[in-house]
Amino acid sequence: MKRRAISSEISARPAGPWLRCFLSAAFWMLVCVAVARTSFAQVDIPGPERLSHVEGYVVNPVGHPAADVGVTLSRDGKVAFQIRTNKDGWFRFDHVKGPFTLQVARTEYAPAARDIIVTDEVVTALERKKLYIILGPGACQDACSSVLTSKRDFDREIRQRNKH
Repeated sequence: MKRRAISSEISARPAGPWLRCFLSAAFWMLVCVAVARTSFAQVDIPGPERLSHVEGYVVNPVGHPAADVGVTLSRDGKVAFQIRTNKDGWFRFDHVKGPFTLQVARTEYAPAARDIIVTDEVVTALERKKLYIILGPGACQDACSSVLTSKRDFDREIRQRNKH
């Protein structure tokens, strides 16, 4: 009978300071790990954009057409096709297939580049994507230009840039 009294006394006893200290340390360790995992910057490098045709608009940072700007399609570092935008910033390459790097030349604005794959897959033909290229400020030395395929994203980014 004495044993039962001792065992029930032990289980009824509140958690000691060592248990509270352990649980507190474990909680804060989990918090630190969660914060550390989210604090590392992750660079999201997009894969090549799959298109059925290569056409689109080039605009300056506030959304005005970038007229007479050089647009090239390069493969293995060599220019395969080259064209200039019209007065509306519009360009189009006809009869191209395969992987390319689309490049917009530096003018008073920053250049732009994006890897693309031009294919005649049914999915890409149905999507009928256009390219919307927003050039960055001229003083910009890194990737501050945007190459988008969504008109909605393009409009949102132009509105955001014009807020400043």
